[in-house]
Amino acid sequence: MSELIRLDNICRRYKTKGGIVDALDHVSMKIEKGEFAAVIGQSGSGKSTLMNILGCLDLPTSGQYYLDGNAVSGLDEKSLSFLRSRVIGFVFQSFNLIPTLSAKENVELPLIYRRINKAQRSEIAEAALEKVGLLARMSHRPAELSGGQQQRVAIARAIAAAPKLLLADEPTGSLDKKSGEEIMSIMQSMNDDGVTIIIITHDSNIAAMAKRRIKISDGRIIS
Repeated sequence: MSELIRLDNICRRYKTKGGIVDALDHVSMKIEKGEFAAVIGQSGSGKSTLMNILGCLDLPTSGQYYLDGNAVSGLDEKSLSFLRSRVIGFVFQSFNLIPTLSAKENVELPLIYRRINKAQRSEIAEAALEKVGLLARMSHRPAELSGGQQQRVAIARAIAAAPKLLLADEPTGSLDKKSGEEIMSIMQSMNDDGVTIIIITHDSNIAAMAKRRIKISDGRIIS
């Protein structure tokens, strides 16, 4: 395997009324292509800040982040946007689906941004929904789907974008146990297909399904 992610001495500091807060404190780590890693830690440990850095949604105060050979810290917003749309897929606890669109239309969104034509968008979206077992529900809007089904639509949207890296922030946090296990099974299948996956979770049972566990506490990686 070759390296997809490298963090070198990453710090992320925030100014608050009470002073300076080190959300990430000299974090260094590597993620190889094809890994399936879980980042675990208590609330306030720095998990979400780390996810935002990895997803190019935030930049470090100091240190260097390399993603797929790119030095992220030196990129402008246009280049960061390109990385987010072409290299990274996101899955969130809250699903982040547009309620007025059907499941298929939600899956097509990243393809519209890439200016892929309608016929190709339709084919790619239907194939992605079939992979998550929701092709028969493609015309349903989010309110007509269960929580587990909505999360599967969110994963199908990520699959359609063909990311090298999937970042999942508490992807099973609002689901029942059975639905959570189904979501993890889909992610394991994506990983088998070569997608690098990093999930953030506080659930030790979910973390145990990943092939690597990274523990963070007080902004530092401790294992």
